[in-house]
Amino acid sequence: MEWFVETPDGRTLAVEDAGDRAGRPVMVHTGTPGGRRLYGPRTLADAERRGLRLISYDRPGYGGSTPQPGRSTADCASDVRVICEALGIDRLAMWGLSGGGPHVLACAALLPDLVPAVAALASLAPYDAEGLDWLAGFSRAALDEVRLMLTDKSGARALFEEDREQLMGAPPAQVALDLQARMPGFDLALLTDEAVSVQQALEPGIEGAWDDCVAQMTPWGFEVAQISVPVLVLHGGQDQAVPFSHGQWLAAHIPGVEAWFFEGEGHALREGHIVDVDAWLLDRWP
Repeated sequence: MEWFVETPDGRTLAVEDAGDRAGRPVMVHTGTPGGRRLYGPRTLADAERRGLRLISYDRPGYGGSTPQPGRSTADCASDVRVICEALGIDRLAMWGLSGGGPHVLACAALLPDLVPAVAALASLAPYDAEGLDWLAGFSRAALDEVRLMLTDKSGARALFEEDREQLMGAPPAQVALDLQARMPGFDLALLTDEAVSVQQALEPGIEGAWDDCVAQMTPWGFEVAQISVPVLVLHGGQDQAVPFSHGQWLAAHIPGVEAWFFEGEGHALREGHIVDVDAWLLDRWP
């Protein structure tokens, strides 16, 4: 089912749910780029089995959601509260992966009355994280993109446009094959579903992805030390998309955090560990 929720400042947020619609709500924050479309056979099956209602939304600029230029990572908290009010939800757990990880942590820090526990899978650390060489371990292509964003905004936006054209110009199956070549270990069927989600997210343009990346590289608008609810951090030691050092930094700086590290795994953590993540979240739900 889909909803279109209006924010106090007149924006629209596109929301979707799946799983057991009468069950306990769990919000999913997808990666960058990524939209509201919920997918993954184990993810959906475990939600049904445990009686979980999965909820996701297009962050501003993606899919059916209005852009919000200059948004910070922290800004997602007010959008999440508006969504919960519109759907009549007064308590929900959360998990997020990759670029969705910082948004989960924002909600943990800023919405403790609403969020009982969160899990961050392969999440980025803050760009200004003390003692962390944030760029160390990224691929050459990612390093080049970051440096271009810092030195040549118009050139970087042109690169985002070019990447979007390539993603939108190929069928999802081909996009999945291209992604699998860069990220070994991902299931092809899962990547095909992800490609459909990414194409839906990027259909209106690059603004969602651009604002996501800018927010990742600027102050988040909160400190992870503010977090007072239970947090689970998962990271793979062979992650080539978000360096392992980011997960290590989060595990060392979030109060009371529980960390699950998988030395032999990469960025593809979700389907392999979602059953255990769901169980962990439910155990910490009062």
